[in-house]
Amino acid sequence: MDARPGEHRLRPAWWALILVLLIVAFTVLSAVTYAGVFKSRIPVTLTSDRTGLSMQTDSKVMLNGVQVGTVVGLNRSLNPTSIKLEIDADQAKYIPANVGAQIRSTTVFGAKYVDLIYPKNPTKQRISAGAVLKSKNVTTEINTVLESLRGLVDQIDPMKLNAVLTALSQGVRGKGERIGQAITDANEVLLALNPRSDVVRRDWQALKGFSDVYAGAADNLVTVLDAGATAGATITSRAAALDTLLLNTVGLSQAGINLLAPNQQNLADAVNTLEPTTALLLEHSPAVTCTLVGVKWWLDHGGYHDIGGNGYSQVADAGILLGDEPYRYPDNLPIIAAKGGPGGKPGCGSLPDPSKMYPVRALVTNTGWGRGIDYRPNPGLGTNCWRDYLPVTRGIPQPPSIRQCLPGPAPGPVNGPGLPPYGASLYGPGGVSLWPGIPDAGTPPPLPVPGTPVAPGKIPPDQVPPVFSAPPPPVTLPPPATIAPAPIP
Repeated sequence: MDARPGEHRLRPAWWALILVLLIVAFTVLSAVTYAGVFKSRIPVTLTSDRTGLSMQTDSKVMLNGVQVGTVVGLNRSLNPTSIKLEIDADQAKYIPANVGAQIRSTTVFGAKYVDLIYPKNPTKQRISAGAVLKSKNVTTEINTVLESLRGLVDQIDPMKLNAVLTALSQGVRGKGERIGQAITDANEVLLALNPRSDVVRRDWQALKGFSDVYAGAADNLVTVLDAGATAGATITSRAAALDTLLLNTVGLSQAGINLLAPNQQNLADAVNTLEPTTALLLEHSPAVTCTLVGVKWWLDHGGYHDIGGNGYSQVADAGILLGDEPYRYPDNLPIIAAKGGPGGKPGCGSLPDPSKMYPVRALVTNTGWGRGIDYRPNPGLGTNCWRDYLPVTRGIPQPPSIRQCLPGPAPGPVNGPGLPPYGASLYGPGGVSLWPGIPDAGTPPPLPVPGTPVAPGKIPPDQVPPVFSAPPPPVTLPPPATIAPAPIP
């Protein structure tokens, strides 16, 4: 087609050339873009003990299944091996600085790639250029395993291996039942151990504490062993003296045998004879103890003053009395059938403080004494009586002065108002009170068998002792006797 006047047109050959150039430029641009030439990348170094045979350049760098970079270089001559990585700049903002890494493979025989592991506690800092990562592990390659196995097989003699396998087969031939039973027994043992796994675990944990203590005491144990060596050397050097000591010990034992053997029966008899006395002391040991403590209380509360109190003198009230008849056995055996402790055992009463014992009512006991006046004996009231014959010898003789003493014992002291006469019976038959103000005693208990201990009477803790406030009955005393003066001859 011809050009019109005034127009400039390209020839068709040039249009074909321009089309080819555009196609080539588009292809190159697509290839360069696909290769990531125009992408901004961050260089990162990964160190590993080894890289494996399948790790090559252009391998992928993955994070959670997404490719974030590529491998651009390997340096296997260094130890550890250095791997150069390039991380996409637009992906770096998602990768923390403390990210982990490991070299993995897609399949057993597949190529390896770098797998970035997102940390549990990521930092706020992001990965940057020049960062160095440490690979945790490298997946074992099957070709590496086969290569190692090939080297092992080259060292094995087939004839010897055949002989070993033949001997092993002959050893287990016919033992299937026993092997099965052994496996069954092992299974039962494991079934018994499994429920105790927690106990076993705690035992192992406790063993750690024991081992720590043992480790801490190791120096002291070594010191003790060293001291034992010193002691052994000392004993060795004094062997002669030790032999002499042993011989003297044998002689001492023989002398003891010679002394005790003839008297063994006497020793046994002495122990048997002493047994009742020691048993009695054991039974009354609480009373003995509180008696001694009570004596100390008495000394601190006037006892020293009563007996002198100055450490070198003693106040005593002594007199001369007619002697009693000598003790006659068994006529004078005492009646011991009263025990004052809880449950009939020896007791201390209010000791060591005897002041807390008063006032107290009389205890009904079987001790062979009188009727309730045991600890308040009748002091008696003296009654003057005399026979004076000296007046007849005077210048003017006078009749003798004679005053007859009252017959019988001296009357007892007069009690306070409202109390019965001293020494009078308080109760009649059946425990009925004979005096106003005194409650009835009730039916008395049956008489005990002679020789049987009788428990002391007790007042219930909620019962208040009676107050004797009734006036006593009148007491009529005989008039004093008068003696007429004798006539003077």
